[in-house]
Amino acid sequence: MTNVSIVMPIYHPDEKRLKEIDKALKEQDFDGDIEIIKVDECAGLAKQMNIGIKKAKYDIVVTLHQDCVPIGERWLEMLIKPLGRPDVVACTSDVLDVETGTSYTPLLDEKGCAYSRDSLELVGYFDENTFVNSGEDMDLYIKLKKIGNIAYPHSVVQHFHPGYLNPKGEKSIQNANTLGCLFRVHGFALPGWWKGLIKANPFNIEYCYWFYRGFFKKRQDWRKGQTLRLLIQNYFT
Repeated sequence: MTNVSIVMPIYHPDEKRLKEIDKALKEQDFDGDIEIIKVDECAGLAKQMNIGIKKAKYDIVVTLHQDCVPIGERWLEMLIKPLGRPDVVACTSDVLDVETGTSYTPLLDEKGCAYSRDSLELVGYFDENTFVNSGEDMDLYIKLKKIGNIAYPHSVVQHFHPGYLNPKGEKSIQNANTLGCLFRVHGFALPGWWKGLIKANPFNIEYCYWFYRGFFKKRQDWRKGQTLRLLIQNYFT
């Protein structure tokens, strides 16, 4: 029998959505024990994940975001099944973006992923010192790929996050800061590294600033609401 610990970082959640997640987890057709660990601390996403992982009592750890609802009663069984192979260190769900209706398969993120706890310990968990609220998932992907394989079993979670796929919104600024930091840390090992460099040009000044801020500081530090204009205003006031 396989048992699973599910880690959910919580920060100003939609209570209705949390109830939907709880319901979806209770309805899982799963033979083993399911331990649910909700980490309600204002500590940054990577640190919240690590707190939950270190509290987990089982060898398989699943991460699930507070705005992601698993689809289907066999979601958990399907997600963790590849971890039965000795070469697999992590698995990731497909994501259905509810706002746009777009489905995609991440390389590895925390929206609905399963990991071998031993593998997480081996690579040093999520990097909570370098990544404040973004990029820790790609950093972990690169590190885990060095020690094993990532599986894509096509289990699905619905993602309720307005503007998440908007190429011109705040998410774009956050991505710029994240990619700059990741490129500094991992260099050409970063998948799609060249895309960030192309976008970080003088004709795209906001993106350019945040990309190279992340690169030179070697830290992802963008926070919601920050813009280059606001930083300049604050500097001169």
